[in-house]
Amino acid sequence: DSDGLAQTEGFLKRRAILAATMFQAKRSTKAMQLFGGKASAVLRGFQKGCARMSAQTMRSARQMSTSHGEEAGEAAGNVAAKQAAQNTRPPKPPLYRRRWFQAAVALGGTYIVYHVVDYHVFHPPVTNELIEDLLLENKGQRKERVVILGTGWGAASVMARLDPVRYEVVCVSPRNYFLMTPLLPSVTVGTVEPRTVVESVRILFPWVKFVEAECLDVNPADKTVLVAGTKEISSSRVTKDSARARPEFKLAYDKLVVAVGAQNNTFGIPGVELHSHFLKEITDARRIRCAISDAFESASNPGQTPEERKRLLHFVVVGGGPTGVEAAAELADLLHEDMKHTFPALQDSVKIRLIEATEAVLSMLDKQISEFTVKHFKREQIEVMLNMAVKEVKAKEVIVQAKGKAPESIPCSVVIWATGIKPRPLIDQLRQKIGLGVQNNFRGLVTNERLEVLGAKDIYSLGDCATIFQKRIAPDADAVFVHAMREEKDPNKKGISLAGFRKLVTDMEDAFPQLKFLAGLSDFEEEFKRADKNRDGLLELDELKIALEKADRHLKALPATAQVAAQEGKYLARALNALPVSSTRESGGKIIDGLREFWTHVIFPKGEITPFSYRHMGSLVFLGGESASIDLTGVDRMIEKLGLNVLMGHGTYWLWRSFYLSEMVSWRTKILLGFDWFRARFFGRDLSRY
Repeated sequence: DSDGLAQTEGFLKRRAILAATMFQAKRSTKAMQLFGGKASAVLRGFQKGCARMSAQTMRSARQMSTSHGEEAGEAAGNVAAKQAAQNTRPPKPPLYRRRWFQAAVALGGTYIVYHVVDYHVFHPPVTNELIEDLLLENKGQRKERVVILGTGWGAASVMARLDPVRYEVVCVSPRNYFLMTPLLPSVTVGTVEPRTVVESVRILFPWVKFVEAECLDVNPADKTVLVAGTKEISSSRVTKDSARARPEFKLAYDKLVVAVGAQNNTFGIPGVELHSHFLKEITDARRIRCAISDAFESASNPGQTPEERKRLLHFVVVGGGPTGVEAAAELADLLHEDMKHTFPALQDSVKIRLIEATEAVLSMLDKQISEFTVKHFKREQIEVMLNMAVKEVKAKEVIVQAKGKAPESIPCSVVIWATGIKPRPLIDQLRQKIGLGVQNNFRGLVTNERLEVLGAKDIYSLGDCATIFQKRIAPDADAVFVHAMREEKDPNKKGISLAGFRKLVTDMEDAFPQLKFLAGLSDFEEEFKRADKNRDGLLELDELKIALEKADRHLKALPATAQVAAQEGKYLARALNALPVSSTRESGGKIIDGLREFWTHVIFPKGEITPFSYRHMGSLVFLGGESASIDLTGVDRMIEKLGLNVLMGHGTYWLWRSFYLSEMVSWRTKILLGFDWFRARFFGRDLSRY
């Protein structure tokens, strides 16, 4: 009847909307099941209505015959199809048509093409790894020879960017690998394996001719270096066979880059070299790892006395800088995460002490980080001893003395010495040859702002073995004042206005980096008012001298960090690439010359090589217990305004890990580091002694 038909049509319309949605999703089988066998006629009519919106439904409708109820189903299908078309999203395009996929393919292809072209055109591998013309006696056209001493951060940064098309790059070093020094503390306890933090120089830089030897002497007069085999024998070469034969020879250079780093400074304290473990090379980390294993194995020996067991499990770290703090933190993590399961009975007998001669740890960082570190170490059961000087290191004890107190003895088994550096003998020899009147800094070779060694021609130096001469501006205050008054262009003025002083600081901050202190002040106007003693709104000569002397007090030698050495190496490589090519030297052809000239103008837009300028990128320190700290003071003004220049805690720990993962020099070491962290997390550290 009519009422029953109306109810049926209403029901069919509701069911048809759901069925239409399913048809759009290509689920026709499920839709047919909703209606059952008795509603097949209505379904066929519904399919006719949907056919106007769906080609797939049209094909299905053509295969079915019409019967009773087809008209009602067709009407419901028309309504449902319209509503489904409005509510249903269009089908997703295939993967290869999506924009993000196309962008990823374009970026990946560009990356591959760039490296292929770079490898074969701009950084082709050497075809002959032997150095044939040692003394450069052949007078024909040749490449300029650049000899690089060292394979550390500075040297590696130079080799990575120096143009091998115009230069014959030769590296001389007793170490045939690059070492990721910031991760050495992790190697000492097995968190990271030794092979993870090293990468072969020959693999990293196949365009460089490498000689595994030690430079014994540099002769600036005839531009030669004396090279011989290394004296130090690695632990894997104890057997006295005849495979290690390194004759002595002389090697001539056109340009010399000295990047040999520095050595540990014992400050003349007795017993340090004999009984302490340094933490500067991969061999040092391996020895500490074996010593820690020895200490626990010896303490677990049933024949040990309680006093001797307590001494064996006492570890001392000397030095409150980043290396010492991270070494102590790694020891604490080893104790809390692994040794409590391996040696549960010895847990309460382990003690870790950090000794610092000054009144604060991490004194080069923000005060908040120093205070947080002391509190955090207390929770990690690391005893921090401040204002404590080490007087002597013995085989079974360390003699320390606090200020104003009598010396005391600290029984211990392992002492890690992580404080202070001094120049290597080669640097002292070179300073004496050049002249101590010019090379008057005991820290290392003195260079100008372009990293050229003062008093020597064609010799450059960077990293821990060098220090940049920083010229003071206050003695030249008269000339600066005259220059500023000329810029004022008002003969009636008696001094420099605020705008003139701001322009003076901006114009001269490249020549005098200490002026960046004034340029970076948020209260620049207040600083001007403080220098303006007579409050007349002008800086006279005497007042200008006071302001410049204050700027000179902010002159500081660059820290001996990997960050500084890497930036210096990057700058030096670009500066050497920008030098004009002599007509008697190979350059690579017109195309390469044109590209080199274009790139030089991009790096040095003014047409001349600008002085080196260090840009601080922040300092990261691992504190143990899945905690770290970062000091971004001086990195960016906006960061300081937002109060994000000092970060500490668990979140910073993941930032620390992600940063060093990205800083690994090759994909091999990146993958190995990730696996090492995974292994240490889920399977524990490996302290097998081998």
